[in-house]
Amino acid sequence: MQKKRAAMGSIQPTGKQIQELAGSADEGPVVMVNMLRFREKTDAGETGRAAYERYGRAVAPILNEIGAKVLWLGAVRQVFIGAEKDRWDEVLLVEYPSRKAFLSMISRPDYKKIHKYREDALEDSALLATSSLLPPGR
Repeated sequence: MQKKRAAMGSIQPTGKQIQELAGSADEGPVVMVNMLRFREKTDAGETGRAAYERYGRAVAPILNEIGAKVLWLGAVRQVFIGAEKDRWDEVLLVEYPSRKAFLSMISRPDYKKIHKYREDALEDSALLATSSLLPPGR
């Protein structure tokens, strides 16, 4: 299931990663931290960022429907600690009601149809499933 481009990074989760997320005992909200590195040009000749923006517009109604929300989107301007290889173009934080809601979304036929825009857009990505360590309401 892992989709890789030659000499590039991860775009899809492995089967093991999906099983681990599905088997998590954490039932609360999950913030997915998206680390994004865009392709300079897609196979269709558009920029990776333009393809990702198209994906963002297409996925927004699905996110709304399942109760997810974009918390933050930012451009990476500098790697302050780390190597240049750690540079990402953008970081996106999306909160889902639960891991189950996230997994349900990525299994939907309408999501699968638009996921190709994300795949076309990215040279590399990391998707980190995080849970809050702060008390509720903070």
